[in-house]
Amino acid sequence: MNKTKIFLITAIIVITVDSCGRKEYTEEGIIEIKQQIDSLLYNAKGKKFDWGSGKAFSYFMAYFDNSNELIFINEDYRYRKPDKAFNLYYFKDGNMIYYIGSEMKNNPAKQQMNLTMSVNPDGNVIVYEKVVNGERENLSSDEAEEIVNHAGELRDIVKRKLASKN
Repeated sequence: MNKTKIFLITAIIVITVDSCGRKEYTEEGIIEIKQQIDSLLYNAKGKKFDWGSGKAFSYFMAYFDNSNELIFINEDYRYRKPDKAFNLYYFKDGNMIYYIGSEMKNNPAKQQMNLTMSVNPDGNVIVYEKVVNGERENLSSDEAEEIVNHAGELRDIVKRKLASKN
């Protein structure tokens, strides 16, 4: 009975230490990964791509780590109307985990929106900050889903175009 208790306590401690040390998809863990990717980007070479739909088009650069895993996309996004956005997507294991976006709407109010968000591998927002014309606002689930889906679409464009070259 004592050996069983000791084994269970040891197992619980090992699991707890392992899960505490592996905070990858917490806010702090994602910031650490973002910082690691930022350090890799200093000497990284990107590849140019483009994307388009009836609503918008973009030109973007995709960056890879030493093992040719996609880690970052820098996108210049243009709506078919005079609005534009600038987006940065951070990737880990093929999933977007961090996003920085700035959007300028050329409507009469000249609306400026800045958004940062951390996302887990399932596409669920962990934390975000959305500021529109200097005021904090809520991020709707539709907005978050649209960003995550667009990041996935860009990732898939990169994969397809690179696969077609091989």
